Amino acid sequence: MNKGLGVCRHLTPFCYAVMRNKISTLLVLVFICTLSFAQKHDHVWLMGSNSQTNPNFMGITLDFNFNPVDVYSELRNMRFSQANASMCDTAGNLLFYTNGIYIANALHEPMENGMGLNPGAFAVSQQEYGYIIEQGAMAIPAPEKDSLYYLFHMDRELNVQQPNIESKRFYLTAIDMNYNNGLGKVLYKNRIIAFDLFDGGKITATKHANGRDWWIFSRRLGTNLFLPYLVTRDTILSLPSQPLANPIPEPPSSIGQAVFSPDGSKHARLNLTGAAGDPIYVSIFDFDRCSGELSNPVQFTYADTASCGGIAISPNNRFLYVSSFRYVYQYDLEAEDIEASRITVAVWDGYIEPGSNIMATTFYLMQLAPDGRIYINSNNSAKHLHVIEHPDSLGLACGLCQHCFELPSVNSFSLPNFPNYRLGPLEGSPCDTLRQPPVAAWSHTASGPELAFQDQSYHDIRSWQWSFGDGSQDSLPHPIHTYAQEGAYEVCLSVSNPRGTDTRCQTIQVSLTASEEPAGEVFSCVLYPNPAITATTLRATGLPEASATFLLRDALGREVVRQVLAPLGGQLEQSLSLASLPAGNYWYELQCGGKVASGKLGVSGRK
Repeated sequence: MNKGLGVCRHLTPFCYAVMRNKISTLLVLVFICTLSFAQKHDHVWLMGSNSQTNPNFMGITLDFNFNPVDVYSELRNMRFSQANASMCDTAGNLLFYTNGIYIANALHEPMENGMGLNPGAFAVSQQEYGYIIEQGAMAIPAPEKDSLYYLFHMDRELNVQQPNIESKRFYLTAIDMNYNNGLGKVLYKNRIIAFDLFDGGKITATKHANGRDWWIFSRRLGTNLFLPYLVTRDTILSLPSQPLANPIPEPPSSIGQAVFSPDGSKHARLNLTGAAGDPIYVSIFDFDRCSGELSNPVQFTYADTASCGGIAISPNNRFLYVSSFRYVYQYDLEAEDIEASRITVAVWDGYIEPGSNIMATTFYLMQLAPDGRIYINSNNSAKHLHVIEHPDSLGLACGLCQHCFELPSVNSFSLPNFPNYRLGPLEGSPCDTLRQPPVAAWSHTASGPELAFQDQSYHDIRSWQWSFGDGSQDSLPHPIHTYAQEGAYEVCLSVSNPRGTDTRCQTIQVSLTASEEPAGEVFSCVLYPNPAITATTLRATGLPEASATFLLRDALGREVVRQVLAPLGGQLEQSLSLASLPAGNYWYELQCGGKVASGKLGVSGRK
């Protein structure tokens, strides 16, 4: 088996190699961009091979939960070629992954009912190596289904008379992580959602404008027809095809890559249509996340020595990068003439992996990572990735660093295929209708008759209305109110947003003496800010002991934070880091002296 052969326009199923041994890379973390939700579904990248003896051919993991990214090798049975998809939970813990042949769980074992993806002669021929089809699989969380995930994947025809990279079946496989103690189970697999003649692979997705549903796109081979699918909470809809731009000629193959911009406003595709020197097509469209319509096509061709290539868009949505075997080009999507804006940001420097005279580190597939960089692999069994360090910068300032990201073993042609999981609702869109209505929550602290009220409500609060039980009202989020008489008062907070109104009432006891502990309260406890981004502050008063325990649980009741605190004089003011937590709602408890104060904490993710 020749592990040095490249794989591009003329694919061979015997071109592989793989990787790993624990290392750290010296990278500076650049956050991906201003996104709404810190979902970490793409934080673990898996590549590599399955050698049990040769350290140069093992599994590779890039773990973006760490800064710098943690890179290491490990023994795994699964080998990757081109099809590569994985899924983490919202906290960045690996759930499952696939090479297009089968699905493995977090223990690197075949998931229950996970064998036998893409049934057919081609899959049988690739059992040992992994499915050969670029962007042949992609996983997304099922909308509003906490434990359910969808895997979209395409087959490939094994036809020696017709070497096109074509697909006839667009499949859906469903995975439920509630089974087998969290290791998951494939509920069903290989359900055909469309039967057509597809431009092979190039599965890509972006969020609907409502921030919940998903758009999935494919293209009919040899045509200008784009085929959209809408994934909703209840169904997957196949929508009418959209004719756009010019048909892309196919013979003898259609290698390339497709991508949505991080904000979902652009869709771009790269198609190589023949041998080196034949036209290479770049197609760029505006995309309406509400209607699912592509528009304003910009299509142009160029010709160079490329036999393979890839495509990616910068975090700021401005720059389109095209890898073209020996070259990497940058296009300005804001330019009046996008084609004329091309800047060559890299020319392959001729580097060949040490110990080999054929493992060239040329440029191939591209993927925007959670750290805001764009990583590029090679069409070869290479031990390095290329990195665009500053993809938001114009021209050479983007800092493309050739073969500077060393892997612990060799990687053969594979990069994972991820959409932007952190894209939220499109504010102001007519389709921005599915965000949750508000949930009212509040707490207070007292100093005699003066009470400070803290709003702790969730879900895009636009207005506040307090009723203090003595005839007084206020519309501030955190008002201070002084009572004229002591006694019990029913205090209500009503909060509103465009999706509704919610009210929470509770009875408080007011004392005119500041030193008295308010009756009816165990002790006072508040978190601010709330919702928070990367940190919040716990403030508590009236604590009965010199030791307190703070607990934070996620929506599934799992403990994610436990911290023992030491009150001073019955009071606490403690900063708490939330940087490792995904966006969502959490429930907190402060336990002290056998008594408990509790409430909700919203974590909105990094801005």
